[in-house]
Formats: sequence, C-alpha cells, structure tokens
Amino acid sequence: MIHLMNNYCFLALILFFTSSCVGFKEIKFEGVEAVRIAEIKKGDVPILLDIKIDNPNRFPIKLKKGEADVFVNNQFLGTSSIDDGFTLEKSKTGIYTLKINTSFTLLSKAALSSLGALIGKEISLRIDGEIVVKAFAVRKKMDIDFSKPIKPSSILNI
Repeated sequence: MIHLMNNYCFLALILFFTSSCVGFKEIKFEGVEAVRIAEIKKGDVPILLDIKIDNPNRFPIKLKKGEADVFVNNQFLGTSSIDDGFTLEKSKTGIYTLKINTSFTLLSKAALSSLGALIGKEISLRIDGEIVVKAFAVRKKMDIDFSKPIKPSSILNI
C-alpha cells in the first residue's frame, strides 16, 4: 500500500513540474528584415520574408507545421506553410525565413494596394492561421493572428 502511494506521489510531482515548466509564453513577431523573390516556376511567385521573431521562453520551441494566409494592406497576398519546421532558440530573438506562395495576379493586386510605400507610407502586414509547436514532449496548436505596420525603408534598406 505504501509503495502504491509513493508511486502516486511521484506521478503527481512529475505532472506538477512538467505542467508548470511547459507553459508557453506568446512568441512575438517583431518585424520584417528583408523581402526576396525566389525562383519563379509556372506562374508561381514564391516570396521570402526574413522575419524577426522573439521567443521569450526559457526553452527552445520547435515549429512543426502550420499554414497561414498573408495580407498586405488587407489585400490577400498568398498562403504560407511550414512543412519542414524549424526551431526558435530559447530566450532569443532571431531572423527566420517565411515562404509565401503567391501568383502574379495576387502579387500585382497587393502591389497596387501598396503604392504608397514608394513615398514612404507604412505597409500593413497581417498573418492569419495556425501552427503546431512543440517543446519537450508537449505539442500545442496555436492560432496566429497579428498585424504589424512596416516601414518600407526597413525592408528596402533605404
């Protein structure tokens, strides 16, 4: 009987410590560092955004998979998906590349809505979707819905 109670106490302690240690703090999007266009194939225009992400957690977080719609000035630009995954280092802000799959048609519509960027007007970037993250043995599905004004000079290195 005492052996069984020891097992329950041990299990309760493990559950207590693992549940308190793996509380995810919100990952923060801090801006766009650069924009590039990758190799164009069959009308598909892959856009690569180098984005700055802060992981305030005391442990690394692996982004396993996810999909999000990307909007520029409320104009749909395309869909971004994470297939291979990558790891956000613990307690660190890093630059990570986000690939957006778009077409000439969607790109031209978004470009027309962003003509003000040529004279220095801010562009609104919005990303809406969900990702699956993992830390230790815990997986969690997280909704992404953020919007950030971006100065064209920060992207174009002006």
